[in-house]
Amino acid sequence: MIEGFGSGRAGAFRTRSDSDPIGLVANDRGPSDGAIAAAASLALGIILTPVVARAQLYTIAGGVDAMLSPVDVLYLALLAMLLGAAMLSAVFLIRQRAAIAAENETLRASLAESRAEADARAALLAAGAERLVVYAGAGEAEVFGILPGTCGAPAEEKRFLAFTDWMPRQDAESLAGAIGRLRSDAETFRLEIDLQRGRMIEATGSTLGGLAVVRFVLLEGVRERLHELDVAHRRSLATIETMQNLFDAAPLPIWLRDQDARLTWINEAYARAVDARTVADSLDRQIEFLSEQDRRTIAARLSEDRIFSGKLSTVVEADRRNFAVVEASGPLGSAGIAIDVSETEQVRMELRQTIDSQSETLDQLTTAVARFDEKTRLTYYNAALQRLFDLTNAYLESEPDHLSLLDNLRTRGILPTEKLFRSEIQDQDLAAYRATEPTETLWHLSDGRTLRVIATPQPRGGATWVFEDITEKLELESQVKSTVQLQRETIDYLSEAVAVFGSDGRLRLSNPAFAEMFGFDPDYLLSRPRIHTLPDLATVTIPADGDSAQGAGWPLFSQAVTAFDEAGRDTETGELTLSSGHTIAYGIVPLPNGQTMLTFSDISDAREAERMLREKNEALEQANQIKNDFVQHVNYELRSPLTNIIGFSALLRSRDTGPLNERQNEYLGYISTSTSSLLTIVNDILDLATVDAGIMELELSEVDIAATVEHAVDGVRERLADAEVTLDVDLSQAGGTFFADGHRLTQILFNLLSNAANFAPSGSAVAMTARREAGTISFGVTDHGPGIAPDRIDRMFERFEASTAGARQSGAGLGLSIVKSFVELHHGTTHIDSGPDRGTTVTCTFPLDPTSPGEIGSEQARFEDAAE
Repeated sequence: MIEGFGSGRAGAFRTRSDSDPIGLVANDRGPSDGAIAAAASLALGIILTPVVARAQLYTIAGGVDAMLSPVDVLYLALLAMLLGAAMLSAVFLIRQRAAIAAENETLRASLAESRAEADARAALLAAGAERLVVYAGAGEAEVFGILPGTCGAPAEEKRFLAFTDWMPRQDAESLAGAIGRLRSDAETFRLEIDLQRGRMIEATGSTLGGLAVVRFVLLEGVRERLHELDVAHRRSLATIETMQNLFDAAPLPIWLRDQDARLTWINEAYARAVDARTVADSLDRQIEFLSEQDRRTIAARLSEDRIFSGKLSTVVEADRRNFAVVEASGPLGSAGIAIDVSETEQVRMELRQTIDSQSETLDQLTTAVARFDEKTRLTYYNAALQRLFDLTNAYLESEPDHLSLLDNLRTRGILPTEKLFRSEIQDQDLAAYRATEPTETLWHLSDGRTLRVIATPQPRGGATWVFEDITEKLELESQVKSTVQLQRETIDYLSEAVAVFGSDGRLRLSNPAFAEMFGFDPDYLLSRPRIHTLPDLATVTIPADGDSAQGAGWPLFSQAVTAFDEAGRDTETGELTLSSGHTIAYGIVPLPNGQTMLTFSDISDAREAERMLREKNEALEQANQIKNDFVQHVNYELRSPLTNIIGFSALLRSRDTGPLNERQNEYLGYISTSTSSLLTIVNDILDLATVDAGIMELELSEVDIAATVEHAVDGVRERLADAEVTLDVDLSQAGGTFFADGHRLTQILFNLLSNAANFAPSGSAVAMTARREAGTISFGVTDHGPGIAPDRIDRMFERFEASTAGARQSGAGLGLSIVKSFVELHHGTTHIDSGPDRGTTVTCTFPLDPTSPGEIGSEQARFEDAAE
């Protein structure tokens, strides 16, 4: 029997066991039946305990036979009532527990069946190669099932719901819109989506209660093939509709026939060609476009070749026309098209007539003409071609092709041999046949002739070649162009302005200098303006109030250009002053054919140079006078006192004036040295002033080179000894004598040696050499001093330019200036070769036979010559 009941979602019934003989242990669903009975017994015992205890007291006190009191009876009645109620309650609870247990068992079995069915359905869904997306209200979508991986759809739910990531954008947008309408308006849909690699899925949307369900299924097998056929069918219908619209709009008659040769479809052009009211009317009456005989010919050809193509004639709009008819048979009958070629035939006939007429004309020309057909064979030539290339009638009548003709000309040496591959030569020779426009080339023949070759493609294929001998024309054009170019270049690069006017007064030619001189716009001059319009457009004018402009200017130019003088015209010249301040010399030169050339030369610089030369000549004359005065002043006012001081110093040193103490002798030595240096400076200044004044004259004579060098060395011997510097003199290549001023040569050598002794370091040597070569003699002095910086070499010849770097004592800076002046008086040159820390070499070169003194001009004389 069932001992108890319990409650709970996962409980199970249990029976009494040996460890729980009365069923007091509760299971996982609640207290057992034994526990309930035990509780009732315990409650009854609690109630009966006082009654039993009292009954025992009565028994002890009064014996067994004592009578129960009314209270005891009441207790016993209550006890019986309670016992009955407890029993009834226990029976009720036991029955209720059994009912609940049975209901729980039924629910548990139903739940297990539902779970098994759900698992089975999920397994079937997963194995069915489909996927469900369920939308419940506005919540997130739930995804069930999976599609095969070969279709390209992602397995992950989030990626699967991102449709734009794995399907074409257009299909994804269409699917998203359909899902939106399904969720909002319960509008069902069915879409077919093409994926990668030719796979296709079907998306079907429907509602289920409050759910929106989208079902994705991979189309395979028959369904996929059905879809492909459906797509192909739709495309075929669209293609047919497109072609039918094209054929209806085409101006060519087109028709379809069934297997019985009856018309099943025609276009509008067919109906108009047969004068039918409508297409349907023509089909109903079976109005034929071609004659019966032509239709039989077509049918016979179709039965043999399945295609007919030929030219047929028929009457259209009361006019017989020619048509190119093409008809092809098919599984359901045949289809045909007719193209009107009447105009083409007419044009072809007119072209043939034109060609014949041109051929007759070309025979009369002296220009060589040849016509080749589409196979490049010679079909026509005129007599000029035969004479040009010296071809025989037999060869030309053999109809050679184009390549054979050119090979013949190259073999005979008429055309030069091309240094190309034969394939390249052929491609080059036949290029004109592939062209759509006439081509023009030049052929340079071996004998020096030049041909202008024009190849014109023909409508029916082939080309017409024209050979024009332009040798003489090119020679004449070359000569003319060379002459014109030479004249043009010559005029353009002239500094003078040139303008040529015609007899009508229009400008024919001008150079840039003309536009620049008068401020004309060069573009305006290219428009060939008339001469009377030029004064108004010139930015540089000719003042009318100038003395030089009286009777001249643009009115004079206009009159000279436009005047007609039968007695002849003479060249006119003159000068004008422009508003820009420039002075110009103009010339009016008559030319043949009534033309006139105007020339304008800017002589402003010449006039300015003339004025400057006059002013400079006057300044030179004044400077010459000042120099002469300065020389006389120094000679008498400065040199004479110095001579007196030197003389009295020497007199004091003589014994006749008495003895001097040591200090007086020392002071006299200082006086002598200072006065000698001052006298040297004064003499140098006088010499330079004399040279600048142009009054110094050389006393040229045969100079003993060795004696002159020895004299100069004696003058610096004491200074060299004081500086502990030795002197090496080499005159082995100098020769004996040469023509020069001995005194000035000694001064030159003395200054060079003094300068070297001043800069040569102690213990070093100064070298002096003389060398005769190529009509000159050179004297060189070299020291091993600190040298001269390159940027100072040219300045060393300037007056009062002295270098103190490495010098023992500073001088006036006139030594090298005097050397250069004296050497130049001998028509010689002076050169310095020096550099930092490598010493200095000064070389003076003299001509062995200098110009006579009378031809040695001064600076003043040179300026006077320039002025003259």
